[in-house]
Amino acid sequence: MNPDRLAELEEQRRFLLSSIRDIEREHDVGDVDDHDFHALRDGYVARAAAVMREIEDGRSSLPPKPTSQWWRRPALIVGTLAVALALGMFVARSAGQRLPGQSLTGGQAVDEIAVQLSEGRRLMNTDAASAAAARAAFERVLELEPGNAEAATYSAYLLVLDGQRADDQQMVQDGVAGLQAAALLDESYGDPH
Repeated sequence: MNPDRLAELEEQRRFLLSSIRDIEREHDVGDVDDHDFHALRDGYVARAAAVMREIEDGRSSLPPKPTSQWWRRPALIVGTLAVALALGMFVARSAGQRLPGQSLTGGQAVDEIAVQLSEGRRLMNTDAASAAAARAAFERVLELEPGNAEAATYSAYLLVLDGQRADDQQMVQDGVAGLQAAALLDESYGDPH
């Protein structure tokens, strides 16, 4: 049955049931005599019964509502949470851990020279043991890149400082010679001057 026709029948049923209530009220207060009351009431009841049968037949001809399966929503929620958890674990494992000296994005290889220069500068102005470690870092840079003016300068400078601490004039002279050689490596680099 057409849903519009079904709505029309529902409206007729409401009207007929309301009319039956109205006629009963009018009879109770004496506005309608017994003979008219029974005739009107029986007519309304018969018409209402016919409309209600037609409504029932129309509803039975409509396709049944799909039954909702109670387990679908919880299953969907659990599935979504499982996928989110799996993706989170994947991202955590893929991201890994960034170790000292590694680039933030992982795009380019670590520049060993830059790392050693940075480490040497960091250790340079601390105690004597750290100064020796700084000099070793600068020496590693010179092994990788013999013409590096910064590494040559600071390695020679630390040699001068170590010679002064040890009161070793030969070490101081070697350090000064290293500073002069570093000045020749790169004329634009001002620290050895």
